[in-house]
Amino acid sequence: MNMKEIAKFFAGFAANQGLTHGALATAGIEFNLLGIAYDQRLNTIAVVVWGIILLLLIYYAWVRR
Repeated sequence: MNMKEIAKFFAGFAANQGLTHGALATAGIEFNLLGIAYDQRLNTIAVVVWGIILLLLIYYAWVRR
């Protein structure tokens, strides 16, 4: 298994995280998990960060030669 295949897998993981945090932020769901308060602000930040990670992984896995 080469590095691009691994990047493709983690791109899927990053997309899942981005969509999940986006849904939580949009719905305004707040909860505590392991001492971390997941509110709308934190979920919005997570969407942006996971989105950047996703774009970098997509570039590496599919665009870069």
